[in-house]
Amino acid sequence: MRENTVDKIRVGIIGVRFGRHHVTTLSQMPDVQLVAVADRNPVLPEGLEAYARHYGARAYSDGIEMMERENLDAVSICISPRGREELIRHAARRGIPMIVEKPWATNLAHARRLAEICRAHNAIVMVAFSFRFLPAVSKLRALMDGKLGPGWLLNGEYVFRWLPPPDHWLWNPENGNGFFNENSCHLFDVVCYLMGRPLSVMAEGGIFMGSPSEEAAAIVVRFEGGGLAALTCGGLGSAAHLGFPRLDVVTRDGQAHLRGRHHIWESVTWELRDDECQHTFVTHPEALGRTRYADAMRHFIDCVKTGRQPTATIQDGVTAVALAMAVYESAHTGQKVTLAP
Repeated sequence: MRENTVDKIRVGIIGVRFGRHHVTTLSQMPDVQLVAVADRNPVLPEGLEAYARHYGARAYSDGIEMMERENLDAVSICISPRGREELIRHAARRGIPMIVEKPWATNLAHARRLAEICRAHNAIVMVAFSFRFLPAVSKLRALMDGKLGPGWLLNGEYVFRWLPPPDHWLWNPENGNGFFNENSCHLFDVVCYLMGRPLSVMAEGGIFMGSPSEEAAAIVVRFEGGGLAALTCGGLGSAAHLGFPRLDVVTRDGQAHLRGRHHIWESVTWELRDDECQHTFVTHPEALGRTRYADAMRHFIDCVKTGRQPTATIQDGVTAVALAMAVYESAHTGQKVTLAP
């Protein structure tokens, strides 16, 4: 693996709808130079050229052309799953490290195919599961690796108000493939990050507001170490409800409570089994100009510099897709679904 010794990591971003969050974050990092953005159909009032110029970058209508013409140290792929295979293949062939937005893929077969492309070229790839890098989540993981011990029983909730219209790409089985694959994957990743490898899934789902597929689900997951998780997720929340996501876990040696606000985990409170008082760690990820993606991007850029694989791996992306597909299968069949190794 190469080690990059240049002063600034030269990054290009493909897809500026959701990718604008990557643009904002990377443009504030002193060791990163945003050199180019690409989008076939940007929805920007000022147009792509003016948008790119604001950040001192060049604009392209094609991501492959951008990768061919620019001397990039890394690329951020932020388009929906249906259109990203050739971009991933091209970046992998050229040896350009990449961060790929969630969901990793449309379905499990697609997830495995993308993984094989990357592995065949020994590509450096990070799946953009930003939640696991937030300081409160990192603190809880460190506690579970130490004094709290492994997780036994977890209860998690990621319910908020957002149901896109029926023609949105999220619902398309050949693209976002539903709410749980496109959005709930963030919760799935954090839960697996804390609890380990999932073995089986039981789920009930519901369509309450007429969407093309399930808008909410209640899910039970069993993990390799014997732990259990009960999860609720969906887009049926109230507009004024901002206290999400939420997670409570009972561990071998205590309990912990992870709390969030408007998609950001902000605090963790914990107690050892014989404690008579609580311990609390609080952080505000968006203070002082930081964004909710800052810690994830910091990790990715450091991996680009050193040539090591990020800790949010291709396999983590595949696992989240597998969980989402298992939720749908269980909800439709009423049966427990065993996950393949």
